[in-house]
Amino acid sequence: MGRFGDDKIEEVRSRADIVEIVGAHVRLRRAGRNFVGLCPFHNEKTPSFSVNAERGFFHCFGCGAGGSVFNFIMRVEGLTFPEAVRSLARKYGVTLPQHDQSGPAAGEREAMLKASEVAAEFFAHVLWNTADGALARDYLKSRGISVETARAFMIGFAPSRPASLAKALERRGLRDAGVKVGLVKKDGDSAYDMFRARVMFPIRDAQGRAIAFGGRVLDARLPKYINSPESPLYSKARTLYGLFEARQAISSSVSSGKDRAIIVEGYFDVIALWQAGFKEAVAGCGTALTVEQLRALSRYTKQVIACFDGDPAGRKASMRALEIFLQAGLLGRGIFIPSGFDPDTFVRQRGAAAFAELIEKSELLVDYFLSEQAGEARGSIAERARAANRVAEMLKLVDDPFQFDLLARKAADLLSIGEEVLRKEARGPQSGSTRNQSSRFARDRAATAKPPAASSGDAGSKAEIGLVAIALLHPELRAEIASSGASANFEEIRLGGVLADLCRTDEAYTALEQWTAERLSPEEQSRISEFAVGPLTDDIGDDTEKNPNELAKCRALVVDYVGALERRRHAHELGRLRQSAAEVSARESEPGEAAAAAQAVIAHRRQQG
Repeated sequence: MGRFGDDKIEEVRSRADIVEIVGAHVRLRRAGRNFVGLCPFHNEKTPSFSVNAERGFFHCFGCGAGGSVFNFIMRVEGLTFPEAVRSLARKYGVTLPQHDQSGPAAGEREAMLKASEVAAEFFAHVLWNTADGALARDYLKSRGISVETARAFMIGFAPSRPASLAKALERRGLRDAGVKVGLVKKDGDSAYDMFRARVMFPIRDAQGRAIAFGGRVLDARLPKYINSPESPLYSKARTLYGLFEARQAISSSVSSGKDRAIIVEGYFDVIALWQAGFKEAVAGCGTALTVEQLRALSRYTKQVIACFDGDPAGRKASMRALEIFLQAGLLGRGIFIPSGFDPDTFVRQRGAAAFAELIEKSELLVDYFLSEQAGEARGSIAERARAANRVAEMLKLVDDPFQFDLLARKAADLLSIGEEVLRKEARGPQSGSTRNQSSRFARDRAATAKPPAASSGDAGSKAEIGLVAIALLHPELRAEIASSGASANFEEIRLGGVLADLCRTDEAYTALEQWTAERLSPEEQSRISEFAVGPLTDDIGDDTEKNPNELAKCRALVVDYVGALERRRHAHELGRLRQSAAEVSARESEPGEAAAAAQAVIAHRRQQG
């Protein structure tokens, strides 16, 4: 991995307020020395997610996710450790060396990001500062898009000349990077632009960096839109247009309890709603709504509203979308736009108040689905049975026990069927006939399973990670841990080496962030975070000179952990001796040999008291 100076990483960490950063994604409240909230990484009703501001760690006691502020950014934004450091450094004004890279792959990625950045700036320059952009400026005006809004979304224009951007990238040594992200196409030794004579919509990642583009023609040419191809930077199935702008709006409304996101279909829908004051709007990128997109959105809010056409086709689309929502662990709501409108034209012609009224009238997708099935269940017994089967398949996707209970009751009442029968079918194994059906609600249930609770393993495994955690968090105890010889009793040899190396330094844990990221697995880092935010920190702080109770508790834990490793070693030795005695007995060996083996077992047990 790319390395930064430890002092620089420590500076980033010291400036990055973990409560502020986590609070942009999670509604937090103070509880003792920690802040708690609902985990953004799995669905839960009771808060099990804690943040310790003094130590700069977070941990979820439900799914086990945890770590430092860098680990949080890595999880939320899908970044590597160096990228997370750079992201926070930019946010908090810390200057990092420009030459640090993570090898050739990271160098290529940086070049692709740079090519996309250059392209976004190039297209914006053409739109606002050249004669080529005049028609595009008039077009945006005709669509009701203000200059302020267009600049906020970095809208630009690609000129019609075939190699304008290609030449700009080539002058900067970025032509090959432009090819990799689909901005430029090669034709032998020459190259030409992918986008020509189109209004350009940069698609940005969660950090606001351009990673792809969508382009729209100004006339009747087809295709009307073309989008960047898949690339190492860009996955259509995982990306939402406008998410960077929307997450800021969602975060600012969390404290008021009005956090929500609105999913629409097109770029102009997002932009028109944003301009009308609905800044929480996002859209897919030339693909149908996916589970991955909803999961990315659910990191910021669980209140997601999707817009559908009000005609019968739109109603059917809403029921198809319900499966995607449930697979992402969301119920979802639906807005049905009157026929002849889309969100863009509706808000421009009817106004923001009319769209706000549609939001107020939005209904849970699952309620609409149940009402549709209830309507179909008014016919023959066979029709009622088929409707009940579809409802049971839908319920199989609902993991939250409270939601399942309420929906099962409501569905049984609407369908006039036995609630226990419905529950049994929804929670029991699929029958052979059900397995052979192509019902949309039978697919990919495994993708929605709630993350298992973190397991602390046996006492020995807990002692191993516990000693590493205490040594990391308390340099003053490292000499005592080293003198105990505990690392020699680690079954996880690599982790024992980590402890031994850790005990050779007197650096504070805040200066060992990069070292920790390189030496410990994500699971191990999460388990260490449990020590940093867990019960041990409820009534004590980090200053062990002012809080000697902290040091005493940790020292007692060290004694317990060292003892646990000793007991495990002796238990294994006893097991080995017993196995040896059993083998001697099974071989019908000489009486003296069998007696010696048995005596060895007895002697070992006496030695342990």
